[in-house]
Amino acid sequence: MNNKLIKFFMILVSSLMTQAAFSNTFHAVDTLSGLTADSEIAGTNADMTDRYTLPHSKVYIESCQREGLLRHPGIIEKQQILHRHGGFWVRLEIQARGGSEWFALCDLKTGKIIREQKLIDDVF
Repeated sequence: MNNKLIKFFMILVSSLMTQAAFSNTFHAVDTLSGLTADSEIAGTNADMTDRYTLPHSKVYIESCQREGLLRHPGIIEKQQILHRHGGFWVRLEIQARGGSEWFALCDLKTGKIIREQKLIDDVF
């Protein structure tokens, strides 16, 4: 009888210690980050969607693709995002319907094509 009581008491104490340790850890993380459960709920109810928006450097990718395909109807074979001198561009390689290949460079700040060039095929 005495052994069962000691086992029960030890299990109870260890579970309470574990619960206390984890609750202090999560509380400490919440206070360090400045977030509480109430602010998360309030943020959700306030329709704050700004953290789900695309970064400013990628907002105009779709408009760049559309403009490139409007100028040269076909298929975009390759797309590469370039970052140079503080600006972002997307480089598109378009296989046009007529069989020609086009290279287009689009500024992601404005969504406009700033350079385009027809790629020359090797003819023997």
